[in-house]
Amino acid sequence: MASVTDYGRRPPTEAAAIEALAELVGAQTAEGLWDLSARALALYRPVHEPDELRRMAEYLMNVGDLMRVSGRSMKIQITTHDALSRAAP
Repeated sequence: MASVTDYGRRPPTEAAAIEALAELVGAQTAEGLWDLSARALALYRPVHEPDELRRMAEYLMNVGDLMRVSGRSMKIQITTHDALSRAAP
């Protein structure tokens, strides 16, 4: 069976999530939104655990339309990586 790396998938990261968010709202706003979201969820940065990243994605999905797009994308990436990780030997 193929491993996660065989699918070209890297683990989701805080940096990648902020970068994707920055494409929608700009780097400074993305960093601020990410920081405020982490504080609202009582998470310490950098956020690196998959469950914490998923919580951040779900939180962002409730902030507004643009954040919903970014949050949903992030949640799909996390879910995909988790599923492939469980399926890989």
